Amino acid sequence: MPAHVGPIDPTRPIDIEIAGLSSHVIAFALWSRLPDRDTWTVLGQGRTGDGTFGPHILTLDGIPHAQIYYWIAASNPARPHAAFHARVRISQHGAVVSHGEIDIHGTTDAAGNESVEEWIDLL
Repeated sequence: MPAHVGPIDPTRPIDIEIAGLSSHVIAFALWSRLPDRDTWTVLGQGRTGDGTFGPHILTLDGIPHAQIYYWIAASNPARPHAAFHARVRISQHGAVVSHGEIDIHGTTDAAGNESVEEWIDLL
């Protein structure tokens, strides 16, 4: 079920922070879609480095009713069937937007990998 985040201030950009919070490499890709449009635009992609769990921050214009689609993968071959934790955080004006902190939890498979994908509706 998509997260409903906002309200969004249309006069300010939003920051989207992706962070790994477990001992897994986190890869991600994000797309955005404007209201009443069918076309998705690549917003960004990346991954945490081995042993580096700092957040990645992407910026998008503050457009109410836009959507963000994310794909997040966790990997650690040394930890099969292990719980992973990542976070998507949406903020404006330096503060997290209402319902803008989305925790992503899961368990890796026998190879130590798993991915999650979902979209976010900006209100």
